[in-house]
Amino acid sequence: MNASRGFTLIEILVAVALLAMMGLILTTATGSILGAIKDTRESQEQYHAARVALGRMEREIAMAYLSKHQSEFKTTKTAFIGKGNSLTFSYMGHRRMTRNAPESDEGFVTYRLEKDKTTGQSILVRREKPVIDNQPEKGGQKLVLATGVSKLTFSYWDFDKESWQSDWKVEIDNAKEAEMKKSMAATAIGAATGNNDLGKALVQAQTQAQENNHGPDDLWLPARVRIAMTLETDDTELSFETQTRVRVMQPIEFGGIHTPKPYENTLNPYAAIPATTPNGFSVPGAGVGIGGATGMGGMGGMGLGR
Repeated sequence: MNASRGFTLIEILVAVALLAMMGLILTTATGSILGAIKDTRESQEQYHAARVALGRMEREIAMAYLSKHQSEFKTTKTAFIGKGNSLTFSYMGHRRMTRNAPESDEGFVTYRLEKDKTTGQSILVRREKPVIDNQPEKGGQKLVLATGVSKLTFSYWDFDKESWQSDWKVEIDNAKEAEMKKSMAATAIGAATGNNDLGKALVQAQTQAQENNHGPDDLWLPARVRIAMTLETDDTELSFETQTRVRVMQPIEFGGIHTPKPYENTLNPYAAIPATTPNGFSVPGAGVGIGGATGMGGMGGMGLGR
């Protein structure tokens, strides 16, 4: 009768070694797969953040504006300070997030690259200041739009030169002084020539000649802004580029108080009607002319201004 025979020590050791090797291979493969999944997810998140950041910059730069309406004490100004690697501008896209906050739809926005103090990585930062004052590049709150951005470049399209410029700086904080200088120049010419209309015409012609240009020296915004951004990942670099059109290139300048046109003997009900009716202007068969105190002119004395 043969006794039952078990595994020897050598066989057990060989089996354990094989199982250990298979476990190591499986663990290594699983770790590599999970690492690849993590890297892919992080790259996708970076890519998505970069695309979202570009879209946001497109929309907000398109809402940039300049205004010639400043306070007399120079406490406010509008600006467009464009450099090769940063951009600060006043825009009309602010959203008030706090109820009853003393804010409007205007504000200052800055885009630039900074270093993350924790990771040392280069990040794209958006700074917004919801108050229009005379210090557009100071204050406000920061928001990280994208990480791993190694390069950010802005270019500005010159409408007259038909070329891209590396910088574009316009600041309007002395609009009232400029208007006063124009008025004083017109008055001086009128006093020297004895013709006030000539002085106004010459100043107007000079202003019109300046308005025919569209550069930063003439207080105009660029027609388009080009944004180029380079995103660094673990194994490669991704380049992004887009353009946006500035909707309001010319500074906002509302007209003065409207002055109705002189009365021209017309039946237009929206014309400025004087208190007394001009001689020879009457309706045939009526007792008095339009604009008199009785008859058909009972309401004419008030006048309907435009």
